[in-house]
Amino acid sequence: MKKLAIYALLLLCCHNLFAQTIGEVDLKDINNYGLRKLKDAPKKVFISQFRVNFQTMYLDTEKKSGGFRGGSDYTRSYKSAVSASLSLGLKGVQENDLIDITDELYKSLVDQLKAEGFEIVTAEQALAAEELQDWVKRTGGSLSQAQFDGYVTVAPRGYDYLVKKVNDDGKEKNSFFSKAPKISQQLGGAMVLMVNIAVPFAREAESGGSKLLGRLGGGAKVVAETNLMIGSDALDYSGTTGFYANGSSVIGFNIKQSMSNISVGNWLLKKPITIDGVLEKKKYKAEEQAKVDMWGTDAGLFRVFDVDDRFMKNVQAIPVESSKYKAGVAGAANKYLNAVMDEIRSNLK
Repeated sequence: MKKLAIYALLLLCCHNLFAQTIGEVDLKDINNYGLRKLKDAPKKVFISQFRVNFQTMYLDTEKKSGGFRGGSDYTRSYKSAVSASLSLGLKGVQENDLIDITDELYKSLVDQLKAEGFEIVTAEQALAAEELQDWVKRTGGSLSQAQFDGYVTVAPRGYDYLVKKVNDDGKEKNSFFSKAPKISQQLGGAMVLMVNIAVPFAREAESGGSKLLGRLGGGAKVVAETNLMIGSDALDYSGTTGFYANGSSVIGFNIKQSMSNISVGNWLLKKPITIDGVLEKKKYKAEEQAKVDMWGTDAGLFRVFDVDDRFMKNVQAIPVESSKYKAGVAGAANKYLNAVMDEIRSNLK
């Protein structure tokens, strides 16, 4: 009996050691205004966007150009060009896993909205808004790799949504946050709600001191650390002017009934929601040093320098269990959704 008790205790300890742990949610309000007016607003909501961006590949490259260093022809040296590339890919997650997670999150949101008495305005109904007359209707349930490098973007199965246009490469263009107040007013004061959730598994992790040494030494180095989370950082800084345009995790809404009756709510994350127990936290790096010919070879009227450009590429597969990934990501994302819904509910009373 004593042996059985000890064995059971060991099992419990092992379970706790490897059990999933989800970090706390720390919300950050951005430009929130008129939330107390929510209780008097129409109980209608148009979910203009609901998408989850899952990182499946981490890709980073550092390049240093080569060239002459020094002064005169007889004192200068020649340094080769150098490049380091690091690629990390998730192994074990299937396409349906990502769609299932997105479906679960969307159902949770819709169920909570309906429980508060909200009527869901469909994409077909929203096309009645003048601002959306020339927009294109799309249906979720498939995967897109066009939105952000290294990420797969998923909208729920059976969920219809509107986009301004679709580029030739499949990237969707919309501008809901700038148009949301007008759309809300044209839909009779309905809440225009957007949900965007980012799920990175790796990010850049080279220290400032290491970067400085790299600049001085002329080598190329890329360092990344694996850590599954609901992210708080932007996915794309190019050409963006607002938090809503760059893939950040954000849940926000706009309501406009009149010029004097406006409600705005936007909730980002102050820090990531970490998801432990799904993949190993580990640093990976790719590093290469430049080759330098200090003197060259005298060829009479000129000198010949002999260097080869150098390139280092590190490709790693990051194994995960499908069931653990689904449970961890869904649990953390639901925690974020629920925290925002609590904020909305508190202003409906």
